[in-house]
Amino acid sequence: MSGVKLTNVRKSFGSAEVIRGVSLEVPKGSFGVFVGPSGCGKSTLLRMIAGLEDTSGGTIEIGGRDVTSVEPAKRGVAMVFQSYALYPHLSVYENMAFSLRLARAKRAVVEEKVREASRILRLDEHLQKKPGQLSGGQRQRVAIGRAIVRQPEVFLFDEPLSNLDAELRVQMRLELTRLHRQIGATMIYVTHDQVEAMTLADDIFVLKNGELQQAGRPLHLYDNPANRFVGGFIGSPAMNFVEANVLSTQGGRTRVRVEGETQEFNLPMASQAAGSGARVVLGLRPEKLRLAEEGMPVTIEMIEELGGVSYLHARTAGGGDMVIERRGSREGMEGRRVFVTADGEDILVFSQGGERLH
Repeated sequence: MSGVKLTNVRKSFGSAEVIRGVSLEVPKGSFGVFVGPSGCGKSTLLRMIAGLEDTSGGTIEIGGRDVTSVEPAKRGVAMVFQSYALYPHLSVYENMAFSLRLARAKRAVVEEKVREASRILRLDEHLQKKPGQLSGGQRQRVAIGRAIVRQPEVFLFDEPLSNLDAELRVQMRLELTRLHRQIGATMIYVTHDQVEAMTLADDIFVLKNGELQQAGRPLHLYDNPANRFVGGFIGSPAMNFVEANVLSTQGGRTRVRVEGETQEFNLPMASQAAGSGARVVLGLRPEKLRLAEEGMPVTIEMIEELGGVSYLHARTAGGGDMVIERRGSREGMEGRRVFVTADGEDILVFSQGGERLH
């Protein structure tokens, strides 16, 4: 079991630079998740760790060993792909045993390792079945089992759940969490689904356009995003953003007014962050907004009812979208014009360029 460290890693395809000097570290035994929108470079980065893509610059270390130029088979990693990549003519047992037999492992060793992986993944009753006889979740467990028998230093997962339906994805997330706790291996997981990232990760690495935006514990990224991109990407429903103007700064507090509105907020933000007259962007989490007698006027366009919690999808007076989390009574609100507000301590502040100010 080893950690993974990337130092100023770069990757170019011709003149197009897709990974732009990424440095990060996934500690030994940790579950790290690379997350970001499509095209941000997360899968390319994973393939570089696996050795399936050459690096154009920088170094990759696994367990303190520089593996930047080491061939994939000698890096001590095992990769689980989005497509299960199982041999359809082989049984579950034979699929999991394939790499061991290819390495000429003794029959007793093959039997021991396959049976242990089968026990961990609860596949004992399916060992003699062919992949075509299994559900999607069972096939994915076989693919994971094929990686487990190799006893790699690091497990790499490239969006392994994207082919599964919503209910099965939730179940498999629990399976992966249980697996990580049970075997304690270092795991790196790629996904575009931030809910999946929040559920699975010890540490999340948020990528955009081939650059690392922020790394940290899931709730730290949720509560303290480094910039507007991270604030808007981490969290479901997404953070609301509204334009505002700085009115005054005094005694470590800053007073702002929502653009085009009379609503003002008194924020615990030092004056040097944004001077009087500056334009800023306020970040408001849906659960921090509340209905009030006065505040920002919005019109409820649609209510997403999920039982114990509902999300009110609203339109602001300026034509922007806003989502408000609501518990309790929400009947008869569709089409209504209401007022929403929030406490200054619950509001994040960003510059026009997306930099976090508070």
